[in-house]
Amino acid sequence: MYRILVAATLFIATSAANAVAEDAQPSFDCAKASTPIEHAICADVSLSKLDADLAGRYTEALGTGDAEALRAEQRAWAEERANACAILPGADDDVPDFSSTQIDCLKTLYNDRIAAISAAPIRSAGDPARAIDGMWQLADVIEATDKSLIGVGQQGRIIRLDRHGLATLDGAGCSGPTLEALDQVRARPLDEEETALLAKADAAGGGGTNSAKGAIAGFCLGRLFALYVPSADGSLLVADAGAVYRLQRLAPKP
Repeated sequence: MYRILVAATLFIATSAANAVAEDAQPSFDCAKASTPIEHAICADVSLSKLDADLAGRYTEALGTGDAEALRAEQRAWAEERANACAILPGADDDVPDFSSTQIDCLKTLYNDRIAAISAAPIRSAGDPARAIDGMWQLADVIEATDKSLIGVGQQGRIIRLDRHGLATLDGAGCSGPTLEALDQVRARPLDEEETALLAKADAAGGGGTNSAKGAIAGFCLGRLFALYVPSADGSLLVADAGAVYRLQRLAPKP
């Protein structure tokens, strides 16, 4: 009987721990973690929460001053994390083990960085996220790589867009995205995939995205994730890697 009670207790404790771990999602997909730092974050619930918190604070801070300077500062900070906490790269197929000292070091780095970024003022009324924040309803799918996304069955689907999280029509997510005015994005170098995404949005909008007022580019971990182009009728044209579609707002702007 004692063994049964112990086994049951362990099972409940493990299940609870797993549930907490599932709720603590960092700013990236742990299923695609590839670097020692990413593995360390995914292996620790507190670090996962800190990573998500930092991503949100960083996104907000981008609208309060010199965005390019903040991006450069954030990249330098991210690149220095491994050295600062003595985390060395391992073999490509290894998931490294981390000492409590290394994990505590990362937590300190994250808390200090969150404190530094949080000192910036809140985003102004000109925040580009204000154009997309809220609840939206899928009105029409113009094109999609996954043909199951095209059809009457998808119409009416509810989609939430938020400055702290974006999602594609096929379910890919992005926590802590960076949102920028599209005209500013066009002025800088983009890779082949990002250029193709811009071209896809232009084609769907009849070329109007070049000058569309309020058009927004959403970036995830430094890469173009999706484009959002407001229309005169209040709808929102969205282009992501897998689809181009139109949304109608359900809720008023926050």
